[in-house]
Amino acid sequence: MGFRETIIYLGYFILAINTLLYFKSYRNKSMAFKIFNFYLLLCLIIQLNATYIRISGEHNLFLSHYYFIGQFVFLSVFYHLLFKKQLYKSILKILFLIILLVLSIQYYTNPLLYDTFNLIEIVICSIPLVIYAFLYFTENIENDKKDFIYLNSGVFIYLLSSTLLFVAGKYVSSSVSFWNRFIWSLNAILYLVYQIFIFIDWYKNFRKPISNK
Repeated sequence: MGFRETIIYLGYFILAINTLLYFKSYRNKSMAFKIFNFYLLLCLIIQLNATYIRISGEHNLFLSHYYFIGQFVFLSVFYHLLFKKQLYKSILKILFLIILLVLSIQYYTNPLLYDTFNLIEIVICSIPLVIYAFLYFTENIENDKKDFIYLNSGVFIYLLSSTLLFVAGKYVSSSVSFWNRFIWSLNAILYLVYQIFIFIDWYKNFRKPISNK
């Protein structure tokens, strides 16, 4: 197993751990926390299916559409629940409807996109989430309560960086080359860092504290 594969599987392993830990802390938590739980579960299911299909030697690119659109839907709902300012909520609702409409029209008019790498989908599903993460920072910059602050940092760093890498990867030869390996290895490292941020947020803010007897 090479370096990239090791990082990829380590990222999946921490994703599985995070999913279990977040669901373990599910009771008596906010709706935003619960929505994020199901986002993690969606990611885990898709990653497990993608790995199984790839090992079977079959085409799994179609799962990327479920991943990016599902991520967009769950995290949009997550940030809508977190935002306090009505302006931010309104912007989110408008973008949410526009993006889903654009994607619906795109796939209706060109069904062949289902089996291809859809760069437009990746960009329009990821950049709004980066914006929401930034807006959440601005809302909580002077707030003593830091729920989801590490998680939000992970969303901002990973989605911004990975979107740029996907754009770059689209224009790099699909053959085995240095730049191709570098881009996808870096993306795997960023995903691992993202999962670590998610774990830190659970550990800092949501785990059940150990009582001192």
